[in-house]
Amino acid sequence: MIRRVDLPVKQTDRKAPFRELDHPADLRLEIRGRDEKELFRNAVESLYLLLGLEAVSDRGDADPAGRLEIQGQDPEEALVGLLGELLYRATAERQRLNLRELSVRRGEEGEEGCRVVVRGHWETLTDGQMAGQREIKAVTYHDVQIRRTKRGWAARVVMDL
Repeated sequence: MIRRVDLPVKQTDRKAPFRELDHPADLRLEIRGRDEKELFRNAVESLYLLLGLEAVSDRGDADPAGRLEIQGQDPEEALVGLLGELLYRATAERQRLNLRELSVRRGEEGEEGCRVVVRGHWETLTDGQMAGQREIKAVTYHDVQIRRTKRGWAARVVMDL
């Protein structure tokens, strides 16, 4: 069963880039994008929206300290690693990345691996921003998948609540 998400943030005219899927004791998401880069960008936005934080695209120059690189054996591992790191930074270090750039690079033909690099500015979250956060304990590897669809790319991600 698919249900719409009631987000604790102000809704814009734009539709959320994800839908919540029922899963016992966990939050299971399906995230979509026209290409892999947009899929990963939408995954970052989805995480922040679920935490009650507005995802911010930074229009300025990327801060060298605001660089994060995640290496995985495949795109699924890279996606879980990226979301897990951003979740940790938001909940433990009270920081949100205002995303400026995102790149996804797969290994050369015949090689495994996927590297995701994000750049932007780290913003310190205020008490007011933290108060509305939904508690997400972890982004899990359970049932994670990324696949090409007729309309682009789709990912399924499960988060432990």
